[in-house]
Amino acid sequence: KKGKDKDAEPSFQEEIPEPDGLENPPDPPPEVASAILKDLGWEVFQMPVTYRKYFFSTQRREARVQGPYFEVLGLPESDFRTITKDGIWKAFFQRRTTYKHADQEGSLTEELKDEGDRVDWDLIMEAYQVLTDQEARAEYEARNLLPQARHQLIGLQVMHEAQVREEAALADVRAVAEAAAVAAAEAEGEGQAA
Repeated sequence: KKGKDKDAEPSFQEEIPEPDGLENPPDPPPEVASAILKDLGWEVFQMPVTYRKYFFSTQRREARVQGPYFEVLGLPESDFRTITKDGIWKAFFQRRTTYKHADQEGSLTEELKDEGDRVDWDLIMEAYQVLTDQEARAEYEARNLLPQARHQLIGLQVMHEAQVREEAALADVRAVAEAAAVAAAEAEGEGQAA
């Protein structure tokens, strides 16, 4: 009968299963080791649940979903609206001469001077490719540099700063617990010696 279905209690799951992958987070993004980003004051982090990378500058108190591409090429980001493809090419070529070997005739090869600079070179290439492609550049500017994007990214900044405070509080709790354990062990050791 129809009335019986309404009286039956709905079944609930005891625990909500965690999505796959949360117990085994992915490796940090390679940009974490970038000397260019460190020199510019940017760090790379992962979002807590999605593990998507984002960039944060403590000096500027600013978060972004993509790296500071104009600054990676050595261009002033404040002039992003007036920087041309030619200016981007010149900045890229200057970076290229810094990172690539020149052969005997003076031509630049594809070989890096220092293989340890691979992460930085990949970041330079990514910046160049994004900024020279008209659609990709427009999307980059819309997601990171335009006023409405900066306003929307405040949420990412707040999330990052809250996460940093939470990690600092956990570190303090661990330090207090370790100090208490050491003090208890010393007191126990003195009690046995007496």
